[in-house]
Amino acid sequence: MITTSIAKDTYFYKLFSFSFLLAIITYGFALTNFTLTIDNEIPIFPDYGLDLGRWGQNLIRYHLFKGHLQYFSLLLSLFIFSLAAIRLSNLFKFKGIQAYFFCALFITFPQISYQVVFGMMADIAALGVLLSVLSVELFLKSINEKSIVKKGFVFLSVALLLMFTLSMYQAFIFVPVVIAILLFFQSTFQDSFNFKYEFKNLILFGGIILLSLLLYYLSVKIICPPIEGSGYLSSFISGESNNQFLDFCSIWLKNLVGNFYYGSQTFVLILISSLVLIASFVFNKKLLFVRLISLIILLILPFLMSSIITNGYHPPRLYLTSNLVFAFILVFSINNFKLNSLLASKIVVILIVITNIYFVTNLFYSANKIFKHDKKIAEKIDAIIQTKYPEFFTTEKVIYFYGYFPYEYHEKFRLRKSEIFGGSIFMWDNGNNYRIVNFFKGADVAEYKMIDSKEKFDTFKDSINKMPIWPNQESIKMFNDVVVVKLGNEKGSRLYFE
Repeated sequence: MITTSIAKDTYFYKLFSFSFLLAIITYGFALTNFTLTIDNEIPIFPDYGLDLGRWGQNLIRYHLFKGHLQYFSLLLSLFIFSLAAIRLSNLFKFKGIQAYFFCALFITFPQISYQVVFGMMADIAALGVLLSVLSVELFLKSINEKSIVKKGFVFLSVALLLMFTLSMYQAFIFVPVVIAILLFFQSTFQDSFNFKYEFKNLILFGGIILLSLLLYYLSVKIICPPIEGSGYLSSFISGESNNQFLDFCSIWLKNLVGNFYYGSQTFVLILISSLVLIASFVFNKKLLFVRLISLIILLILPFLMSSIITNGYHPPRLYLTSNLVFAFILVFSINNFKLNSLLASKIVVILIVITNIYFVTNLFYSANKIFKHDKKIAEKIDAIIQTKYPEFFTTEKVIYFYGYFPYEYHEKFRLRKSEIFGGSIFMWDNGNNYRIVNFFKGADVAEYKMIDSKEKFDTFKDSINKMPIWPNQESIKMFNDVVVVKLGNEKGSRLYFE
């Protein structure tokens, strides 16, 4: 008994050490190179995230960590993701080399990059996955509990755990759903598979998820302030689509072949593996319909959020279960066709992992180049202001940025389809003054004050058209103690008082 326990502990530490070390290698560049990417310039205030219904995020980001934590948040995220990978491999009963394959593929798939690039989301993204795994584990352990009271208490605990997970980021609702269907799909290959029993448990877990959604809705009503106007979530469905179904099918197919965002190229292996599995289902004929439907659902679920989006913006961070499906299907396929012991399988997985690391490193490297370029521009702007208007630094230092750089301005640094990684602070949100002013501060260039009154703005707004654009030195002028920086000819984001 003691020997078995020691063996389990040794196995856990080996697998965790492997996963965490691989995570450090994968995100080594991001950990060792400070990069102020989009959204990370925004300060964390006491009400942060509450307008989005994310009171759990507010609790962790503001009350626990008191704001952004450069380096630490990413490191903690990798630590938690490594734990989640191990718990998932245990849940799927992957043993030995299978577990190492799963953890390696789960940790390195670049979709995680689109989560952890946000400082306010890095550790939360990992925690949400881990809590989702724990909720499924807790549910499974209580299924055969005979005491109705105990079972009801555990089920309520699972719902509350999922409620808190949703309060950090609503898209986490897909994680427990995908895990449950993965387990159902896997169970169809067991000799003891009982459709009624497994399907009943699936429906029961679905009911608990619905309860967690209800509890989350009530918690938002109690904790969060009412949202005035259209919120962040509603903005995704604010546009119009000629044929929403066909649009989603197009996006889904692009994701399946790894052509929708940078770093997803290896996902095409899942499509290939799935087609081979389907062929084996047809040949075997056993539980053909159940397995086929389950697999198709698993291929759709990671990208399902895109089915309701009509504004044309489909950020990769919404596909937060794609790495889970990616790792599972590859390992399951290798195991199903008895390829675990083959040297070729090990070489293929190693090549996939190396390719994933290459994509992740490239993403953060390109973002770092854009950040450094933006910082140089910011330093030049500040230097010109200091030279032309030294008296400006004895006042409130009120500044206004008019216009924005064209998208092509940073093209030489940008990776194709890299979304947030290709964003420049002087282009994102069409020259958002709030972002730019906070960028100057976050990049340790200068502390300015954003213009905050219509009266001040009206004193110079008609003079802006006559000014040249950056990098002409005359693109920077001071009007009545307010410095105006003209970045482009087209007016950018509206100020809050306009």
